[in-house]
Amino acid sequence: MYKTPFFQLTATEELVYLLTSIFNTSHDGLYVCDKNGYTLLYNEAFLQISGISMELMNTYSTIELHQMNVVPESCAGEAIKTQRSCSTIIDYYNGKKAIVTATPFFNQDQEILFVVSNVRDITEINRLQQELEETRQVNLAFQKALEQIQNGLENNQQFIYRSKSMHQILSMASRFAKNDSPILLLGESGVGKDVLANYIHEKSERGGDFIKINCGAIPDHLLESELFGYEKGAFTGANARKEGLFELAHGGTIFLDEIGDLPYSLQVKLLNVLQDSKIRRLGGTQTHEINIRIIAATNCDLESLVEQKKFRLDLYYRLNVLSITIPPLRERREDIPALLFFYLKKLAQKYKMEKRIDNDVLEKCMEYEWPGNIRELKNLVERMYHMSENRIISLNELPSFIKNSQRVALQNSETVKYKNNKPLPLKQAIAEFEKEYITNMLSLTSTMQECADTLEVNISTLVRKKRSLGIKFK
Repeated sequence: MYKTPFFQLTATEELVYLLTSIFNTSHDGLYVCDKNGYTLLYNEAFLQISGISMELMNTYSTIELHQMNVVPESCAGEAIKTQRSCSTIIDYYNGKKAIVTATPFFNQDQEILFVVSNVRDITEINRLQQELEETRQVNLAFQKALEQIQNGLENNQQFIYRSKSMHQILSMASRFAKNDSPILLLGESGVGKDVLANYIHEKSERGGDFIKINCGAIPDHLLESELFGYEKGAFTGANARKEGLFELAHGGTIFLDEIGDLPYSLQVKLLNVLQDSKIRRLGGTQTHEINIRIIAATNCDLESLVEQKKFRLDLYYRLNVLSITIPPLRERREDIPALLFFYLKKLAQKYKMEKRIDNDVLEKCMEYEWPGNIRELKNLVERMYHMSENRIISLNELPSFIKNSQRVALQNSETVKYKNNKPLPLKQAIAEFEKEYITNMLSLTSTMQECADTLEVNISTLVRKKRSLGIKFK
């Protein structure tokens, strides 16, 4: 029994003193209200956990405090309403999290006399749980990364596929990775030639870096110095010696994207690198031996460029020792759903919100020709994800040219172009196809630069094409 040193208490007073002491020293918050939700009692722990001021507690009912948005919800108010015990977790606005249990007490007529709420602070417990969950997620990530390495999905360069044709291509790429012969990757824009090049490098035993350069993205007068490097004083502005990309790729792989755009003057120098495995910097006199694997890629018809005297025949033969042609997405439609779900999942992980694609959208995507291939599909998924206002991506988010089954590629019935009941000359037919193709890609993309990137051409090339083909500017 608690005794005051100043005077002797009666049994009733001792009981009141005991209960009051327990009430006030409890680490749990305790709150008592009447049948209308107005405050009768509360302890200091309740004020600290809830963050509600004494003035508000003494003035308003728990129901009014909830209506005023002082508290996120009122467990006591729910107990009064349902006349049953109520338990919930409340995230108070001061950052505290608590388990709240409100229990109503009744008189003989089963009318509520008062409601007692027990408020237990679980902020620290919740923090520890979050840390534990984060640790678990990290462990899962490491486990997933290990599984990816074991499955040959290194460096986050994943081929998402279900088609037999892509399975055969990856098997071929794995075999080619075991030697150092040049490889020529062929295929339309956006099919994943750069990813396949990196896949081959990762599958090889070469310990050096994988270095990529787009031969069409760098001006001709700068490309040579980027590839071969230069000595100090080689030209105006060459204030120090710089190693070129060929040297930086020593022991590794260099990926020459858009090889068809390589200037004719540089093609013979590349041929010498392939034959001799040596380079000489601009302005230099010494040659440097290099050990590199060259992978080249193009969406152009190199044989046609050879006939037009725009690409060296000897270089074509030297690059085309091993070649892989990646089919366009429209020829492997079974890969479309897997790619859609893969990119949708990546966005969900990034933005912490799961979304799914409606079946009608999937059907339209399966019918579409995908002239921009995987790059176009990836951009579409990102667009639909952000355009969708709810968790289901519907036809409303699908662009009209896909929704209405408009094809960027030519339909089978339009493969042969006619004028006055006679087939068009090849040159004119190609020009009409280019005009239709570029016009549709401009409608698909938002800027000239994005269109040029999608088509894998220089923006200057795109502007020149628009002018020569008579395509109106936006």
